[in-house]
Amino acid sequence: MPARRLVTCLATLLVTTGVVLALLAGPALAAGPAAGSTACVPPPVAHRGASAGAPENTRPAFARALAAGARILEMDVRFTADGVPVVLHDATVARTTNGRGAVATMSLATLRRLDAGSWFSRAYRGTTVPTLWEVLGDGKRYHASYLVELKVVPTTEQLRRLLGRFNGLGVSDRVTVTSFHPEALSAVRAAQPTMRTALIDASTPRPPDAVLAMGTSYLPNVGAVTSDAVARWRGAGISVYPWTVGRQATWARLAADGVAAVITNRPAPYLDWARRVCAR
Repeated sequence: MPARRLVTCLATLLVTTGVVLALLAGPALAAGPAAGSTACVPPPVAHRGASAGAPENTRPAFARALAAGARILEMDVRFTADGVPVVLHDATVARTTNGRGAVATMSLATLRRLDAGSWFSRAYRGTTVPTLWEVLGDGKRYHASYLVELKVVPTTEQLRRLLGRFNGLGVSDRVTVTSFHPEALSAVRAAQPTMRTALIDASTPRPPDAVLAMGTSYLPNVGAVTSDAVARWRGAGISVYPWTVGRQATWARLAADGVAAVITNRPAPYLDWARRVCAR
């Protein structure tokens, strides 16, 4: 982005601070402002934790995000052969562990024996694949909110256990279940109508009525997000969470557009940028 355009975006942002603050108080996530003076811009969502600086979807990655001041955590969830929800992106374990095979064919005990950190750095050797409950528990101490992405359509029993545990942990009001699969969201909404849900889209954005059929929050790919599109979604009462955004110029543009939060692998640099902007 040319320097002049960036300055213009920041100026617009400061003028529209009141609008952005109103968005942060919206119903989609009870996040509150992140640590420090950052409330003039949307909060960051830590994508798979602070995944630019630690192995994605592991407890160290989420701990790093929380320590930086992020208070919304995004994670991917799959189910083991014995029905336990674990935090792992791919259908197989090959990319992010030292093992091989499909997550759905492994018991939790088998999955736990894998090293989920060495692929990223020797410093994380011995890191294990976490259960969803562990990540939620770690975030609960910080009063965090969660975007829990279902990578598969859960079975009836998997869904029953998932929702029951959300309720048992007392985090249901801080969870938004997200998915690329409308069938997964429909199942969640049928089983527990009060649970917040949100559709994720990879490329072609959807009109407001199609989004609202799946929830009042929307996670479009940042490449499909324009100021006009955000205005249409916001006008229909939809909170917009673009993914995945790593550049300051884009952070500034999205903040000026009035998105509800910015999904990023780099929550600490985002918060450093936010403090500089909000201090002006």
